[in-house]
This record gives sequence, C-alpha cells and structure tokens, in this order.
Amino acid sequence: MKTAHADLSPQVAARLAGFFYLMVIVAGAIAEIFVRQQLVVANNAPATASNILANEQLFRWGFTADLIAALCVIPLIVLLYELLKVVNRQLALVALFFSLVGIAPCACGCSSKASTWRSGRSSE
Repeated sequence: MKTAHADLSPQVAARLAGFFYLMVIVAGAIAEIFVRQQLVVANNAPATASNILANEQLFRWGFTADLIAALCVIPLIVLLYELLKVVNRQLALVALFFSLVGIAPCACGCSSKASTWRSGRSSE
C-alpha cells in the first residue's frame, strides 16, 4: 500500500519544502518585525502588557503569524526527511527527531500566547 507522500517526485517534494520554508520565514518575520517590536518594551512588563491590551488586534496577528509558522514547520520537516533519507537515512532521522523536539518550545509559546489572550479577555 502506497502512502500519499510516496507518490511525490523529488522535484515536487523540494518545491513544496521550499514553499513551506518561505511561509515559515515570512510568517516569522511578520511576527517579529511588525508585531513584537511594536508591543514589547524591554525590561518593562507593565508597559508590554499595556501595549498588548491597547493593540489587541496586532497581538492576534502576531499570534496567527506564529501559529502559521509553527504549522508550516511540521510538513517542512517531513518533506526534508523524505528528500534526505536517500542520502543517509540515519542522519535524516536524527535531523527529523531534533527538528520535532525543536517545535515543542514554539508550540508552548503559542499556547502561552493563547492563554494570555484568553485570560485577558475573561477579566473584562
């Protein structure tokens, strides 16, 4: 029985991986440059919280961009594994493992942002 990703040619898989990489870069840049730099005040948590409450829509856009980046990393990792396993399966598997472990802090960060937004909304 063939799986769906087994039918992809290496060229198609490489193009899809490139697309997902581009999505991760663009979403990460939006979250960092356009959102965090406007909301976060270094060494001043009350000012940062005030900025987030005053610019809730911007905070949501940043959360959405982070979530898109995190969700695009997963298929990217799988595609890179599929492309690189023909070169060295064990090394590709190690890279897959460490990449998946690296997603955990990002997922925790997205979860933390979501809970921050929810707790701010419940206090109103």
